[in-house]
Amino acid sequence: MFMENWGLAEWLHWQETLNPKEIDLDLHRIGIVASRLDIVPPVNRTFLIAGTNGKGTTLALIEDILIQKGLRVGSYTSPHLVDYNERICINKLPIDDSRLIDSFKLIESVREGILLTYFEYSTLAAFITFNQVDCDAWLIEVGLGGRLDATNIITPSISLITNVALDHQEWLGTSLEEIAKEKAGIISAKIPSIFGDPSLPKNIEQTALEKESDLHVLSRDFFISSNCDSSEWQGKYAVIDSIMIPSHWGPGEYHNLALSLASIEIVDSELLPSSKELNRLLNNFSVSGRFEIIEKKQTWILDVAHNPHAAENLRKRLESLDPYKKITAILSLMQDKDIIGFVKVLDDLVAHWIVCEMDTPRSHSVQTLQKKLIDYGISNVTAESGLLEAFSNVKNHTKKNDRILITGSFEIVGPAKKWLNSE
Repeated sequence: MFMENWGLAEWLHWQETLNPKEIDLDLHRIGIVASRLDIVPPVNRTFLIAGTNGKGTTLALIEDILIQKGLRVGSYTSPHLVDYNERICINKLPIDDSRLIDSFKLIESVREGILLTYFEYSTLAAFITFNQVDCDAWLIEVGLGGRLDATNIITPSISLITNVALDHQEWLGTSLEEIAKEKAGIISAKIPSIFGDPSLPKNIEQTALEKESDLHVLSRDFFISSNCDSSEWQGKYAVIDSIMIPSHWGPGEYHNLALSLASIEIVDSELLPSSKELNRLLNNFSVSGRFEIIEKKQTWILDVAHNPHAAENLRKRLESLDPYKKITAILSLMQDKDIIGFVKVLDDLVAHWIVCEMDTPRSHSVQTLQKKLIDYGISNVTAESGLLEAFSNVKNHTKKNDRILITGSFEIVGPAKKWLNSE
């Protein structure tokens, strides 16, 4: 009864303390609780999306296309940037506190002492919400890995894996093939699957064979190509030509678009957009925190890239603006991230590095970040005690139209976005 009058902040704080592990990969707990809830995803339009990088962009592209076709689309993403409610959206609108709290109360009524994690609560709340508002399509972003991620309790209409790169090695394995095996865990028996990168790991191919899943692979079963004026996508049967790709996209976004269109064709080719519809969508397309440009006195670029593979794509996007205009970069990374692997990709584009510590125990200390960069050979690096100090000092010590990049984690980009919105 003590929970009856809780607000959202109280619910979230309590969820963080319930399970002693912040990350506890195990489907048993959430599976038991889910079995007590009436969770029934759409049979033909449930997209489960895993991968090292590009999950959010892939989901957003599918989301925009399906909404444009008149569908009610439920999307579940994580982590959030500014507000928790961003994780659960209906046609891109975050759900309100009252619906979230009602979902939490329902989960609590059937939990019976099972120690769910913070992420498991949000996953169940998303599935409950999508059922209650009768969504035509569910777009579900995997949180970590795939095989044991809480989202993997549902059977999708199609399983998407964007790509495989080194990240989260503490939980997923130290080699690309080990990580690929964990991500391949979202492939369901006799359900189609799709891989959004030309370099297909053996473990994904093997898992698809074992599960009798029809696996579609970029540059083998579907294609995207460009000339100087436009691009063309080719699926199994359909072709979309004269695609006007945004000038600031990198290779990752091309692959994400190809993957998104191919997944829609497999699920229901009638939902594919025309060239005109797709170009109208792409002309206005953006994803919060992914190469998000905010023009103030200076030009602020926010990007949640946090591993070397993502940094490579970020570099391509920065070069599309002006490769010769040097950048001031504000950086922070989690303890499990490859600091030098990330920094060396971008270093020749950056005139000045500013490192700081995020408000999470998983953050690298500012001392560690500064020492790593100096030991690598970067002399122009400044340490700031906190995020807000870093943002404010950079604002006050850079010139009009200077370019400022904030990158390394959701936990630095989110506070930066909030701070910029208040300026």
